[in-house]
Amino acid sequence: MTLVSGILLGLHILSAASWFGAALLFATVVGPTIGDFTPSTSGEVVVKMLPKYLRFMAVFTVLTPILGVVTAYTSSGGSLSAFAPTSSYGMFISAGALLSLITWVVVFGVIYPTGRKIIKITAEVVKNQTPQPPGLPRLAMRLKISSGVGLALLIAILVCMIAAAQ
Repeated sequence: MTLVSGILLGLHILSAASWFGAALLFATVVGPTIGDFTPSTSGEVVVKMLPKYLRFMAVFTVLTPILGVVTAYTSSGGSLSAFAPTSSYGMFISAGALLSLITWVVVFGVIYPTGRKIIKITAEVVKNQTPQPPGLPRLAMRLKISSGVGLALLIAILVCMIAAAQ
C-alpha cells in the first residue's frame, strides 16, 4: 500500500466513523432525549441543534462513499477487478458499497428532508409561541424510524467491511 492509499484509507475510515457515530448518537441518545424535554425546551434544542447535526451528517454521508471509491481505485492501481464479487473480498466490498448507496438514499431521501421540515415547523412554533401542529409527531416518528433504518444499514456496512478485511 502506498502512502497516498494509506492516507485515503485513513480518511475513509475517519469519515465512516464520523457518519456511524453521528447516526448512533442521534438514534440512541439525542432523538429519545428530545422527547423527554418540555415542549419549549424541545423546540429550542431542535431549532439550535438539529441544523448543525444535519450538516455534520450530510458532509460525512457524502465523503465516506467518495473516499471509499477513491481509496479502492488508488489501492488497486486503477484496476477494479479485485473488487468484483467473484471473491469473498470483492463480494463483501461490493455488498458494502451497495448498502452505502441504499443508506445514502435513506439519508438524503428521508432523513435530511424530514429533519429540515421538523426544523422549519418547530422554528415557527417557537417564534410564534403556538401549539405544535398535528403533523409534527408524524414527522418525528418518520425521522426516528428512518434514523433507525439508517443505523441498521450502517451496521451492515461495517460488518461487510470487517468481513472483507479478513
